Amino acid sequence: TDFEFSEICRIFNLVSHDFQDHPDEVKDSWALKDKSLIFDRLFLQENGVNVGYLPYNQGRKPNDQICFFSLYLDPKHEGKGYRQLLFNQMLEEVKAFDCNQYFTDIYEHPNYDGYKNFLERNDFSIGLKIREYSLKLKDVDFSDYDSLLKRLDEEGITFHDIKDCKNDFPNFYEKLEELEWAYTQDFPIPDEIAHTRMPYDLWMKHQKQFEEKNYGTQIVAIHGDKFVGATDIEVVPKSDPHKGWTGGLGVIREYRRKGIATAIKIHALKRLLKNGVLEVRTDNEQNNPMYKINVALGFKPEPYGIEYKKKI
Repeated sequence: TDFEFSEICRIFNLVSHDFQDHPDEVKDSWALKDKSLIFDRLFLQENGVNVGYLPYNQGRKPNDQICFFSLYLDPKHEGKGYRQLLFNQMLEEVKAFDCNQYFTDIYEHPNYDGYKNFLERNDFSIGLKIREYSLKLKDVDFSDYDSLLKRLDEEGITFHDIKDCKNDFPNFYEKLEELEWAYTQDFPIPDEIAHTRMPYDLWMKHQKQFEEKNYGTQIVAIHGDKFVGATDIEVVPKSDPHKGWTGGLGVIREYRRKGIATAIKIHALKRLLKNGVLEVRTDNEQNNPMYKINVALGFKPEPYGIEYKKKI
């Protein structure tokens, strides 16, 4: 219900150290859930008042015995064992898909200390640490990258905001989805999880919603008629319209080490600045060399994201 969506945001926003969610955004995300998988959101009430909630979902094959979840608790109710109550209820429900592993993530920030302690008490271990970064766009000296952009242009590699070019290339969305699948398979993830490809129809629903409701920019690098790299950056207009959140950035293997990833990012930042976005967030696994690009651009470190895991 609308009330439940607002309650999800109220509790989340009490915990979040940074991003503030909006009920309409949560509702849109809920509508895009893959109905072939098992998922739900659980509330915990004290005297009829929601004090915590836990969203969980089953992974897509071959990860269909893995449960991905989060757990948010009103800070006024720390120390009452409420996280354990929510977690125990989830354990009963995920028996429906013979769950044998759990994954969740937190930030290295005091707001998550209670959750961190809960995970350690329940024998979770760290799977990945994610570098989080922020960048004030007004601080970027784009002229430092003029020679790189010129060189790539001379090599015939062009960069486009998809809203300007999607009608200029046949089978545009099929090529974009194929490109994203090609480079995301190289994104670091825990060894226990396999990369999976979203069904094209569902991918297209996500893409259309992104373009219609959360579009910051999406830049694609093209060589001839070959899609070689891309990034997508989301803006959440109802909660923070001046901040962009990077969804992903990648280049296919045979085009790496040419500066294309940096150039994609430069074109994206320029477009965001033109559209009134003042700050950008991004992240990458702590050992991923992409962080060198971010540091060179002037991105500043934010609290780490930490992914926890537990195998049954």
